[in-house]
Amino acid sequence: MKSSIRTLAVVSGNAIIRGGLSRVLAGAPGVVVKHEVDSITSGRLRADPADLLVADLHEQRGSRMGPRFWTLLPPESRVIALVRAEDPPGLLAALQGGVRALLTRDTPAGELLVALQTVRHGGVHVCDQLVGPLLAQTSSERAAREPHLANREIETLRWVAEGLTHEQISRRMGLTEATVSTYVKRIRTKLNAGNKAELTRRAIELGYVTAH
Repeated sequence: MKSSIRTLAVVSGNAIIRGGLSRVLAGAPGVVVKHEVDSITSGRLRADPADLLVADLHEQRGSRMGPRFWTLLPPESRVIALVRAEDPPGLLAALQGGVRALLTRDTPAGELLVALQTVRHGGVHVCDQLVGPLLAQTSSERAAREPHLANREIETLRWVAEGLTHEQISRRMGLTEATVSTYVKRIRTKLNAGNKAELTRRAIELGYVTAH
């Protein structure tokens, strides 16, 4: 039967923080501290990887912790990362890179131990201090991905969604039918919609029209 004890590595470029983390984690049930190193690229982590990794990444800017950064972590390790509250990494990239808990240096020791046990048993933990920044970050990323339509394109899209023909739309908007056709082509390209039904669905999704 495989042992339920998990090995643990502690990583921090700050010796005081590294030592403090090790002392707190040494008393955690079900784990044993295997390594204390100053960098996630330490050869010891690659040569003899631990099951769990507590990494102090406070000195790293969140914007620089993209998918490539997380490949620096030892493969197969479940990671508890300490990051900046005001500049956290992208949540999706972190999860895909092996991170299973996001905390800050201000997270209480008790919560660190809770997060450790959650990760040890296959769960995910995010401290309260990071929930707001991560939600704001996700909203900003979503807004950046949404296509931008000019006002006349939005008006055209609304009429298309109402079922009007290009000729009817041209009369309502005081445009030539050719101009309306050009607008519709642009809208289809921006929304990646191949026909009227898809245009209508995307208009509803983006909030430009209300579903009947």
